[in-house]
Parts: sequence; structure tokens; C-alpha cells
Amino acid sequence: MKRILKIASLLLVAVMILSSLAACGNTEATDETESETETVKVTESESETATETELVDLTPKYINPLTGLEASYDVEGSRPIGVMFNNIYDALPQIGIGGADVLFECLAEGGITRMFGLFDEYKNVGVVGSVRSCRPYYLDFAQMFDAIYCHAGGSEDAYSDIANRGINNIDGVRFDPLGVYYRDQERMQTMLIEHTLMTTGEGIIKTIEYCNYRTELRDGYEYPYVFPEWGETVDPGGDAATSIHLPISWYQTVDYKYDADKNVYLRFQYNGEPHIDGETGEQLSFTNVIILFCDTYVYDGYGRLKVNTVGDGEGFLATGGKYVPIKWHRDGPDSNAVFTRADNGKLITVNRGKTMINVCPTNIVNDITIN
Repeated sequence: MKRILKIASLLLVAVMILSSLAACGNTEATDETESETETVKVTESESETATETELVDLTPKYINPLTGLEASYDVEGSRPIGVMFNNIYDALPQIGIGGADVLFECLAEGGITRMFGLFDEYKNVGVVGSVRSCRPYYLDFAQMFDAIYCHAGGSEDAYSDIANRGINNIDGVRFDPLGVYYRDQERMQTMLIEHTLMTTGEGIIKTIEYCNYRTELRDGYEYPYVFPEWGETVDPGGDAATSIHLPISWYQTVDYKYDADKNVYLRFQYNGEPHIDGETGEQLSFTNVIILFCDTYVYDGYGRLKVNTVGDGEGFLATGGKYVPIKWHRDGPDSNAVFTRADNGKLITVNRGKTMINVCPTNIVNDITIN
């Protein structure tokens, strides 16, 4: 009997030891499970942080409404300035033209073209020129963007329109109250005097303040195009536009070559010469090229032109290496311009960057090549 009790006692001890070991094993398993749970929690926390980072708004504090790019100061709702640039071959290179946010080109008399540069951040503008005279339809281009118009002289019709339409202007010939236009002495050595008149952003600002010109956009003003969301680009669809050739006149031909690496169109003029800003030495380039067709005809013995910018017309938008047909509309010479897609009637979306607008006679439509 004592032997049996001894064996039973030993078995009881063994059972207790095994139970203790099992309990220890369960405790370790529980610890591991809790550790895995904690790891999952950390991973979820990190995931939430990553998601929050992705949702941070990276849109710049200030945006230039003409280019859609980051601005160096607040220009939202402010009027731009517009400068009339000489573009005759003997007056090249222009100074400061590469800084324009939007650049117009249109015929003047005799087959030459002039250019009209719009600057929204004009506190940053240095020397610009050479500055040339006004024509009535360039006033229309200025009014499309509600710009303060800077020029040097003009046709009598242009002066009449400036007065009758109440155009805020700074004129290097008849109205320069602070003397902000001047002759560039280096250019005087090699060029005719009419190709030497310059001005500065600082001088323009002082004159605007002196004349108490309105610096905010007019009530109800809307831009003729829109931009995609920040960080996005728009594919316009349509056909390839890696090369654009505009035979504007017997005197001026213009070409745009698409640089896919930089997503810009490089500008050439006068039968293939790179168009250079004499201040920076850089070739002019544009993210967007807009071509507008307008009825154009000679109306006087001096060969001066009328360019119809009111009503409806057609054109093209090239961006991102492709182009699509567009339409333009204006109710009157001082009205906003509206640029819409020909296929759906919606306001065109241009990519963020500088825009070139070539206003071409309707009679060269069939001579233009885009491929």
C-alpha cells in the first residue's frame, strides 16, 4: 500500500510540473500575440501619417494668374502691364521680352510684326524695350487682359481710341510725366533712333502711382483660359504638334519647335533664327502656343491695318506636343475674350507656363503647317 501511495504521489508531482510548464507556454504565446498586435498598431499609425502627408496641399501661397505658376508676391486680382515691343529685324534683340507672361504677335504695316508683352509681377521687371508705337487693335489685346498700356507714340486712330475709350496708358512720346522712357546709348551707336527707346518696371510703377491708375482688375473680369489642378498637366488630345510653321508675311516667318524634355515650344523667326532675349541670352520658349485668326486688311494710304478682334473667330491651341481647333469670341473692343474648344464649346485648359498668342490674318490659314 505504501508503494502505491508513493507512486501516486510521484504522478501527482509530475502532473503539477507539466501543468506549470503548459501555463508558462501559454504565457509566452500570449506575450508574442500582444507583441504582434503592438507591431500592427505601429504600422497602422505610420500608414495614417503617410496618408496625412500625401494630403498636404502643396499649392504655392501666391500664383501668377497669367501663367498659373508660383508668383513671388500676391498678384491675384491685380492688373498686368502691357509693353509694345519693336520686332523689326534691325531692332533685335529685344531686352526683357523673355520675362513676359503672355506675348502677342500681330502684323503692323508693311509686313512687319510688333509684339505686346504682358507682365503681372511687374515689380520684378527690369529694363524692357525697345518700345514702339500703338495701333488700335493692340489696345484690344490689352483690354482682353485689362492691362495698363505702355507704348511710344501711335497712329492718330490709336490716339483717338485711347482718349475715347479711356485707356490707362504710359506714352514715351506724348504722355511721360515722370520721364521714365530713355534712349539706350549703346543701341544709339548701331541702330536708328526709333529702335532705342527703353523703360523700366520701376519707372512704370512710379507713373502708375503718379497717375492714380486703377491697379485692380475691372469688375466682372474673367481670363480667356483656365489651368489644370496644381501638379497636373492637360493632354489636349488632337493631332501631333511638334512643329508649327507660320508664314505671317513676306517679311516675317515664325516657327515653333517642341522640346519634349522641357515641355515647351522654342520660338524661331525670320526664316529659322532663334528668337533671343538680349538681356538673358536665352531663346524664347512657351508652354502654350495659341493661334487666333482675325480678318485683317489695309485701310489707308500708309498701309495701316484693321484687325477685327470683335465677334467670333477660329484658331488653334498647341500644348504638350499636340494641338486642337479652338474658337474665340468677344462682344466688344473692351470686353473680355473667351477661348473655347471647337469640339465641345468649353473654355480651353492650358498648361501652367508662359503663353504665346499669334494673331494671324485669315488668308494664311491654308499656308500654316502643323505636324
